[in-house]
Amino acid sequence: MSNETLVILIVMAIYIAGLLLIGFRMSKQIKTLDDYILAGRNLPWYVLSLTFAAAVANTATVMGQPGFAYSIGFTYVFWSSLSSETISVLLLSRIGVRLRSMNLTTISDLANARFGNSRRLEIVLSLWQVVWGIFIVGMSLFGVSLVLEVIIGVPWQYTIAPIAIITILYTMSGGLRAVVITDAAQMLIIVLGVGTLFFMITSKYGLFTDFLSKYVGDTGFNLTDASKGLTLFPGFTDLFTLPPGQTIMGLIAFIMATSFWIPIDLGFIQRSLAAKTLKDGRKSVYFYAMVDWFNAWILVLLGGFGAILLPGLINTDEVVIRLAREILPLVGAALVVTAVVSAAMSTISVYLNAGSGIIVKNIILRVKPNIGTKMELRLTRIITVAIGLLALGFTPFISNNGIVMAAVAMQIIMISALTPLVLLALYWKKTTEAAAFWGCIITSAATLFMMINVGGPYAASGGAGYFGIPVIFWSIALALVLYIGVSLINPEKRDVMSPECKAMFEQKSKLSSQKDLLVFGIIWGVLAAIGIYKKLSGGTKTAFPPLSGSGAWITNGVFYAMSLFTAGLCIFLTYRVYKHMRRN
Repeated sequence: MSNETLVILIVMAIYIAGLLLIGFRMSKQIKTLDDYILAGRNLPWYVLSLTFAAAVANTATVMGQPGFAYSIGFTYVFWSSLSSETISVLLLSRIGVRLRSMNLTTISDLANARFGNSRRLEIVLSLWQVVWGIFIVGMSLFGVSLVLEVIIGVPWQYTIAPIAIITILYTMSGGLRAVVITDAAQMLIIVLGVGTLFFMITSKYGLFTDFLSKYVGDTGFNLTDASKGLTLFPGFTDLFTLPPGQTIMGLIAFIMATSFWIPIDLGFIQRSLAAKTLKDGRKSVYFYAMVDWFNAWILVLLGGFGAILLPGLINTDEVVIRLAREILPLVGAALVVTAVVSAAMSTISVYLNAGSGIIVKNIILRVKPNIGTKMELRLTRIITVAIGLLALGFTPFISNNGIVMAAVAMQIIMISALTPLVLLALYWKKTTEAAAFWGCIITSAATLFMMINVGGPYAASGGAGYFGIPVIFWSIALALVLYIGVSLINPEKRDVMSPECKAMFEQKSKLSSQKDLLVFGIIWGVLAAIGIYKKLSGGTKTAFPPLSGSGAWITNGVFYAMSLFTAGLCIFLTYRVYKHMRRN
């Protein structure tokens, strides 16, 4: 074993020991089911901001975004990231606040509050959420084990079980309180590690624009001889140039498949319901979006550097790990590697905790409602273990991409069937229980059929469909027709909404601020204006952001400012989390 590997393992061991200690300390504060899955509904905005960010900072993000940029340039990653933040702010903040105002415990509780204790709809929502959570846990376990295989050379089959056991232990002992504290530490390490790596690469190889222009030319569209054998193409860094072979409809389908799941994901909804106040819930989403988007930009830039510095990578998702090991000092590289591993562990803990809560609250307690608080907690911890072990059993299929394809299929179905359902249930009083149930079932089945028919989940997520229109568009259109059509044809004959749900509709104008619409309207409007100008101006093609002239200085300045601002914001938020932990 090399000294480098030994240092990495020591740093990881210290971090993991800290996780277990936090879980044990937090276990003493857990008295009820709400304490376990919602941290007593007492999480302020700065705690939620970092735990929201950690929920998406898994291996698919920290490793996948730079890997994607390495392979196909900046366009896909930029627009999907911006869309995710837009959807998060505009939809998650509103959905989360509405659900929180009704004092729900899980998203499945919406079936009871909105549709008169609809048992069948509650079961459908619960099964969707739990199965989705199991898939995510399985993929995250596999992802972190692959990282360790790259780093220490031990096959993933030997590391996956220990990682699962450690994550299960600190999740089942400390519940959401333990998860959110470790999330804060994880995000701080990730942001500082990614930012440090960016600064050290630019100090060693030159500013981003100077370095990239040596390979793609000053305009970004004139490849030089030095680019031969690399994944670069004309417009590699341009935000308005699609990769070769890709279409605008494919990009839109990809954006929808990677963005619209957030507002109905059990992990995100769980955190929204754990907010101390409605204002905390809204504010946390705004700060999470800033952290996530700016950090995504730096990850994309690292992918661009990696495409040149590490040519010929077979698994492009390794680019951040390999850059960290080559560029950073030993301890710094160890921290970045630890952050990537802990990112996956954090994601696992999110779905273990939320999934076990749904099973107990929406399935077991509906059958046996008077089992007592101690038994509720005991069952929740037992089910946390069961979900982890079940996900662990799926890993042989993951290595053959079987479970990954299934997860992609589930994601598209959830976006098509559940996102319109939740939005209509919270915004349109005429939505009926029959429309919600049958619309969800029929849309799910039809979407699955269409995906199989066009070549599978990957083809569907890439834009395959009918008459040039992607599957996900057809599915959402079908869902809207069913939900709205059935509700109008067969309206509810009695009042089925709970008092809390009625109150939510009466004060819904007070639950959301419209300032975010203005902010994102300006962002998208400016980008649209730039795109239209580039399209109509003619002449020599030039990349945006610019790589030469005075524009290059602005480009570099903005990137440095993003990195510094994100690091400073994470330090501030982590300090607030620390003070909150000390007070409680």
